[in-house]
Amino acid sequence: MRKQIEDMHGYNLQMVIYKKLIDIDMNKKDGRMFFQIKNVFFDFLTPKEKELLNDANGVMEVKIVDEAQRVSPMFLTKGKIKEHDVYLFTTHWNSFVDKNCLKFGNLIQLWSFRRVRLVDIDNEIFTSDLYFALNTMDGRCIL
Repeated sequence: MRKQIEDMHGYNLQMVIYKKLIDIDMNKKDGRMFFQIKNVFFDFLTPKEKELLNDANGVMEVKIVDEAQRVSPMFLTKGKIKEHDVYLFTTHWNSFVDKNCLKFGNLIQLWSFRRVRLVDIDNEIFTSDLYFALNTMDGRCIL
């Protein structure tokens, strides 16, 4: 996976979280995966992105790379589950689960990285897009 990220010209690869997928993550009705902010190993958001997600309706589009080297769009938002502040992947989570045969109890590693994107060729203005890579630790099944 590291090679694929390098081939994509990704940089600043950092582990975000190591977790076991639980019932909330696998509930098809809700279609989301969460991870507690207090358990994040690396602060992966820029100040502008934090500001966006701190807004009551804040959501940002990100991409997740899976072990089959597919890039899937996803939405990242911030919320609360019980009394915990969390980040949530939403919108396309169920299809990501299906494509990657993720199951309740799977151990995963979630990594973040950045990719540079040219915004304005005439004025040479660039931005960096936030990507994630999800790696299963207890076997994989990719469809």
